[in-house]
Amino acid sequence: MFKYFRKFDYSRMILGGGEILNISTETREILEKYYTGLSIRGDWHSMLSEEILLTGTIAKESKGKEPFVNNNFFKMVRSLKIKEMIVENEKACSLISYDLMSPKGKSFASDVAEIWKVKDGKLDSLAIYFDTAAFQKSME
Repeated sequence: MFKYFRKFDYSRMILGGGEILNISTETREILEKYYTGLSIRGDWHSMLSEEILLTGTIAKESKGKEPFVNNNFFKMVRSLKIKEMIVENEKACSLISYDLMSPKGKSFASDVAEIWKVKDGKLDSLAIYFDTAAFQKSME
């Protein structure tokens, strides 16, 4: 016979005093603020931890808020659209369609899969995956 166990919902945690914090909702809100800030060239840096790690299909892995903010990619963003976002607790995966402008003035679009981790209310790591061949061709 099978015994059925109730699955624990890790997205809801009870804090002192009975206050309930929904971690998935907090993660989604942090990401929405980040993407909004990035798309309007507003405040997106405040969502980042001081030790944020950037990895994935990029030329060079970086660690720290300053290298992240100064990454040339962010200077090319003209607009973005969140196509899909899946959030589970402090982790999220977003599919973003970016409208970009190359340093040579060429407009192009790039779909990017972004895998995030949130720690202490800040974006703490990002792994990005995109078509590097198409990206390089657009940069020519």
